[in-house]
Amino acid sequence: MLRSIATTARAALAAALLAVAAAPAAAPAQSGAALTGLSQKDRQIGAEGYKQIVAEFGGTVEGPLADYVRRVGTRIGMASVPGSTAGDWKVTVLNSPVPNAMATPGGYIYITRGLLAMINNEAELASVLGHEAGHVAARHSDKRNSRATIGALGSIAAAVLLGGQAAELANYGAGAWVAGFSRSQENQADTLGMRYAISAGYDPRAAATMLQALDRVAAVEGRQSMERNGLASVFSTHPVTAERVQRVAKQAAETGRTGLLNREAYLAAIDGMTFGDAAEQGIITGSSFRHASLRLAFDAPQGFQLQNSPQAVAGRGQDGAQFVFAGAKVQPGQSLESVAQQVWQQVAGRVPQASYAERQVNGFQAGLSEARLSSRQGPVDVGVHVFRAGPQDVYVIRTLAPAGRGSQFQGLISSFRRMSAEEAAAAARARRIDVVTVKPGETADTLARRMAPPYNRVQSFQALNGLPNRPLQPGEELKIIVG
Repeated sequence: MLRSIATTARAALAAALLAVAAAPAAAPAQSGAALTGLSQKDRQIGAEGYKQIVAEFGGTVEGPLADYVRRVGTRIGMASVPGSTAGDWKVTVLNSPVPNAMATPGGYIYITRGLLAMINNEAELASVLGHEAGHVAARHSDKRNSRATIGALGSIAAAVLLGGQAAELANYGAGAWVAGFSRSQENQADTLGMRYAISAGYDPRAAATMLQALDRVAAVEGRQSMERNGLASVFSTHPVTAERVQRVAKQAAETGRTGLLNREAYLAAIDGMTFGDAAEQGIITGSSFRHASLRLAFDAPQGFQLQNSPQAVAGRGQDGAQFVFAGAKVQPGQSLESVAQQVWQQVAGRVPQASYAERQVNGFQAGLSEARLSSRQGPVDVGVHVFRAGPQDVYVIRTLAPAGRGSQFQGLISSFRRMSAEEAAAAARARRIDVVTVKPGETADTLARRMAPPYNRVQSFQALNGLPNRPLQPGEELKIIVG
């Protein structure tokens, strides 16, 4: 997290404009058609989009895991565009915990490590990448009208927290590449993706098990519903329904084909992969946020659900209260009150009559301001709180709550602080995927006890591995999350 607010807005606008133009040169003539080639124009669009996507999704993952995913994605890409070569494709693993995948013109395919954690074999990976390539092949990006949200902000308070144009931009960014598709578009991408996977030698039945894996994400995270907590990802833009799973399974059966699963190779590739937030982007544990390299920490109100992104940390409470934490650049010597006024201008389109006070908060000079504003949901208490970190560096916490509930953020503001060296060292240890071999006598209960908090329930273990409620088999390989 933490990038200049203005820089984020410019990047978001560029990506939004780019997405409008992002379509292959030749549209498929029918549902099962494939792309006819990779034009120079498509390559240029894809290259420009690459910069935006990598920046918005936290950078890339490199090394053996990325090489493995690249090989699989290249096989799928070559199957989707007959006559293309391995050099025509750029397959990227994004360093984001939010499950997502996408493809853009010019041979660019992306998948996050958050989605890789849910996958259980190579054929499922091929299914995901084939599905995304199918969206590009069918030119779905220039046919949709909905916007994407990639998780930094909840939609209810975006207009009040960001205001005007910025609120619109919050729903674009690189997420414009993965905006919601219609049911017919999803069905078409499923069909195309299965065709590509079969052409590359994979088992088409993995398409259905992959969709089932998407439906288990909330269970792994220990939440009843991703949407209920304001967390958006590929699962809100590519909704999974029982009807869709059944249709894909039926299609796979009707092909009469089987093929590669390559479960062992896949699990070996993701063994040791970071799970959840990366240490360099800050780590969320429950309602607490710790950023080791910046040595920053704060604690949200109890019960808030937090989500991290390269640009910001956002939180939402059960009563609809929300906050956004981000860093920004200011003019040398600019007063905190002036910074707060600029943020209010963003938030409300004007500088309202707001209370303002400056004081020290755990060694930070802070400018704290609050006002009651009107919104479509009724009156709300909004706060703009600015902390000076250096001559040109500030951190801003913007808060929103139903009228009369703004005081719940007092603990959040007073908890903002620098961490000690020892605490920062502890915060640098991210969770990771550990592939284990089941020993005789081991059960889901015993393996679940080895899961790092808060992923310590049998439900999370079974959801991560797609396990039905059955005895474990000695010798089988399964995933756990360790600290």
